[in-house]
Amino acid sequence: MYRVSDLEVAKKFYTEVLGLKKVWEDKEAQMIGFVFEQSDSEVVIHTDKNLPKFDYSYLVGNVVSFCKEVKNKGYTVKLEPVDVRPGKYAIIADPDGNEIPIIDLTKFGNKPKYD
Repeated sequence: MYRVSDLEVAKKFYTEVLGLKKVWEDKEAQMIGFVFEQSDSEVVIHTDKNLPKFDYSYLVGNVVSFCKEVKNKGYTVKLEPVDVRPGKYAIIADPDGNEIPIIDLTKFGNKPKYD
């Protein structure tokens, strides 16, 4: 996810310059999702200054359960689960403190959802 200052200007860049395909838009949350033509990898742009910086996320079945397992194994959850459009998002840390973002699709029945 990338925070942008103007969704329309950014949408033009991501579609016309990078060739991404817009697959969903959430006007209330001010977010737009794009996919690469040759894969199911998704890029999201948004205007919410309160969201943490997202570069990539590992997809897990359920972020809340995954975070509980991480803590039970003695590792750190750097950012507790927060609501995002498809479900939940959190950041865990490896033993060296490297942050690993995780996301789930629980609000979408664990499947990508496009407009």
